[in-house]
Order: sequence, then C-alpha cells, then structure tokens
Amino acid sequence: MTISFSGLASGLDTSSWVEALVSVKKQEVKGFETKLKEMQTIKTTLNDTRSAFSTLRSAIEKLTDAKFGGSFDLFGKNTATSSNEEVFTATATSSAARQNYDIKVQQLATYTKALSKDAASAVADDSTKLSNLGITEGTFTAYVNGEKHVVNIGKNDTLGDLKSRLAEFGVKTEVSDTGVLKLSAQNSGDVVNIGATTDSSNISSLIGLTKQEDGSYASTNSLYKASVASKLTAEDSGFNEQITEGTFTIGDATFTITKNTTLSSLISEINSNDKAQAYAYWDDATGKLSITSKQEGASYINIEAGTSNFTDVMGFTTSEWNEDGTVKSSKMYTEAQELGQNAIFSVNGTTMTSTSNTVTSDISRIDGVTLTLNRANTEEDGNTTLKVSQDTSGLKDAVNEFITAYNDCIAKVEEVTASGADLHGETSLTSLERTLKSYATTANGTNGGIYKLFSDIGITTAAPDGDNLSTDTYKLELDEEKFMKALEENPDSVQSLLAGENGVLSMMENTIEQSLKASVGFFDVKTSTLDSDIKKMEQKITKKNSSIETYQAQLESKFQKMEQAIASMQQNYSSFLS
Repeated sequence: MTISFSGLASGLDTSSWVEALVSVKKQEVKGFETKLKEMQTIKTTLNDTRSAFSTLRSAIEKLTDAKFGGSFDLFGKNTATSSNEEVFTATATSSAARQNYDIKVQQLATYTKALSKDAASAVADDSTKLSNLGITEGTFTAYVNGEKHVVNIGKNDTLGDLKSRLAEFGVKTEVSDTGVLKLSAQNSGDVVNIGATTDSSNISSLIGLTKQEDGSYASTNSLYKASVASKLTAEDSGFNEQITEGTFTIGDATFTITKNTTLSSLISEINSNDKAQAYAYWDDATGKLSITSKQEGASYINIEAGTSNFTDVMGFTTSEWNEDGTVKSSKMYTEAQELGQNAIFSVNGTTMTSTSNTVTSDISRIDGVTLTLNRANTEEDGNTTLKVSQDTSGLKDAVNEFITAYNDCIAKVEEVTASGADLHGETSLTSLERTLKSYATTANGTNGGIYKLFSDIGITTAAPDGDNLSTDTYKLELDEEKFMKALEENPDSVQSLLAGENGVLSMMENTIEQSLKASVGFFDVKTSTLDSDIKKMEQKITKKNSSIETYQAQLESKFQKMEQAIASMQQNYSSFLS
C-alpha cells in the first residue's frame, strides 16, 4: 500500500487532483456496472419466465401422460360406488367395465378358531397363590348373620390362606372339580352375604361371585392354576401335565419352548409371526388356549406336535412318543376347531363363494373390481348395486391446474415483454405466446372426436367487461358443469381433444418442449447469450478497474516526484541564502 502526503513541499492539494482525475475514469466503469446489472436482471426475468413454462408443461403432462397408460392415465381411472356401503364397498382399476351390477351378500366369511379340547390348566388348590389367579391385595368382606368380618389379602397369600381366614368367621370355602369357587355357611341356619363397597381387593368382581338360590355364593369364572406368567416347563407351572422343552408348529411357523419360555412370551411370539397366520389367547376363566386364524374361510388351522408335548397338553393334538423324545405318531383334534365359514354372495343373480370378505376379480368375475363385504343383506336393504364409472375428480382437478398454469404463463409473458420490460422485443417469446393462444381458441379438426374447441367442453376465455377491453381476456375459465357433462356423454372425444395425438394439449406440450429444449431451445439459447455477455462485461470491468489502478499509481508517482524536486530546490535555495 502506497502512502502519499499531499503538497508537503508545494503546498498543493495533489491528492484531490488525483482523486478527481481517477473519478473521471471510474464513471466509465459505473456505466459498465449498470449494464451488467441490467443483464443480470434480464437473466433473472428469463429464468422466472422459463419456470412459468415449466410449470405449464408439468400441468399439461398430467393429462397427456394418458398415452403411457396405467397410473398415468387420468382418463382411464374408474370409481366404484356402492348403493349401500354398510353391505359392501368396492374399488375399481382402469380395466373395469363401466356398468352396473346387482350385488347381494348372504353370508360373511368368518375365522376358524381352535380351542383346547379340555381345560389345559389344573384346577386351583390350596397352594395356588391368589396373585396367580389375578386377585389383588386388599380387603374382602363377609357378613355372617349380619356381622361384618374383613379379610386382608396379601400379595403372597394362597387360596388355602383365604379358606382358613374365612373359616374363622364361619364361612366354608370349596373349589369344585371344574374350578368353581363356592362360599357357604359352615353352620346350618347361618346366613352369609359377601362383599362391601369398602372392599379394596378385586376378588368379587374378578371371579364373578354370584349369590345362589340356596344362599351360597359361586364364582362365574373357574379358578385355574396356570396363568400367562407361568413358565411352561416348570414343575409348578399349573398345567395338567408338565410341558417339555422342544418344538411345535402352527401354520407354517415352528416355535421352540425352552426352560425360560413363559406362556405370555410364547403367545406374543405366535401373534407376531406372519407365517403362523394365527392369533393365540389364554383364557384364565376356562383354563384353555384359543388360536384364531388370521385368514377367513372354512379352513383348518395347521397345528402339529414337534419335539415338545405342548400341543398335546393344550388339547390340540394327541401323539405317541419314541424313547428319544421324537414323535412316533400324531393326530390333530379336528373337533377342537370350530371352522370358519366362507362368504356367500351373488353377482347379477349368480351365487358365488369366497374364503375372504375381500373378494377379488378372479372370484367375482368382475374384471378390475375388488369387493369388500361388510354384512349380509336384510329385507330392509332392498336391491344393492355396484356402479363402475369414470373417475372424473382427478381429471377435473388436472384441468383446473392446467388452466391456472396457462393463465399464469401467458400473464408472465405479457408482463416481461411489455414496453420497457426486461424482455421487450423478444419476438421468439411473443411468437410462442401467440401460438399457445391460438391452440386455446382455434378449432382443432384433426383430433378425430366430436369436440373441436375448448369451448365445446367448457373451457372458455374470459369475456370483456363492458368498456374494459383488457388483455386479460386471454385467460381461460372452466365451466365445470359443462365439462362434466361432456365427460359423461363422450369421454373419448374429451380425451381426444385434450390429449390425443393431435389434441390441443399435446400440441401445446410439443411447442413448450421445443422452447425448453436443452442447448437449442429459446430459453437455453437466450440464457447462453446472456451468460456470454455477462462474462464479457465482468471481464471488461475487471480490466478497466486494473487500468484505473495503474493510472492512479502513475499519477501519484508523478506528483510525488514533483514534490521531491520542489523540496530539493527549496533546500538548495536555503543553502545558497545561508
């Protein structure tokens, strides 16, 4: 950095002179910078305009992509309407024929359920913990001849403990062979009443203690030793027979029982295994395991014994075992399974069956339609029908989206090409605009349908308002009622006009594609030209700034030498005088 001291010898403000001379040069740079900013603004405007055309192309493609078929074809989409969705609902693909069907449901499909042939758990006895039966800690009240007696139940108390405490108050406690708990008076003539609002244990509500005609109380639910917390192979698991470690099969899934397997963990494993195709549930009230198929219909649940006797103990199979623990022979108790039923329904009077309430086209013979049966028809329902028709909601939305994008695009061109605007005089852009307007308003005689104009299907330009002949009359509007009527009366002609090979939107799409084409399209060519001009201007500004810096350095050097010369002369003069 050069440090200059203005006019130290001459007394002249040479720094201001340098600044003024350099300022003249910088004015030219400011002109270049203004032009650069204008170019950059034009490029931004061009990109915004390109974006409007890209949005229009995307909106058009939602309609013209019908040529690719499948999910792209908005014209081919169907909707299935049930006259009574409480009875059935339906969905339809594009392959479904658009017509009406009479549907009647006589019977729904249900699930097969396997239930232990007999109780798998042993009946509760005096050693059974009350907590294993689900009975909580707290108080339990018995009235004998009106006298209140409160029994405290602890978390480790057994059924035998409860018996002893109640016996102290004259209440006899028995458990039948089927697990029913009975409470009665020990002494003939005594009256026993059970339960109080102040009780904090759940014993009465849990087992459903109910007063009998003879004055005794009996449990609605039976009491069994085994619970979901039981370790299956433990000696005190509570099952009728000790369960061995090993394997067994449900559905196509094989499960393994180890010394740490609990009934709860095994049930969770069954329920989460898709190959089992079943749900398991332990019923404390009956001491039985139930397995329900995940698949509807009249099919048995496959249950097979393996190296464990679990399925035998649960009452689903009966097996003979070899000495080494392998199965010698095994049979499934089919009578332990309550078969589900198949769905029965009719289509146009023809009765059909299905193993599932979700009925696909291969069962119903209605191509492209899936029925979901919800309940059987009643006499009050009358006839229930299925109507397959064109799904017009997506089409209407797509046409509205096109109209919005078209109006925005044309408005953008009008804005940027107006007098004094950034792209004023761009004939390629105004020509593109005129072409799009022409497609939107001119009859199309080559599309092959009965509809030739946008206005034939409800797409019209806005009308001038009185004396206001605004250029906004190019804007398109949709008469939805007319459009929906055209779709209903002749959907093929609507598709031909919009998205056919020579359809209006197809021609618009081709024209826009050309303008957006890489390298050769209007927008890329114009952008490339602007980028080149911007780069040249940036180089010119850099070069000019460098030249100014050199010029400034030269001026400062010259003035510095002048000051040095004057200072030398002044020194010589002083020496001469002295």
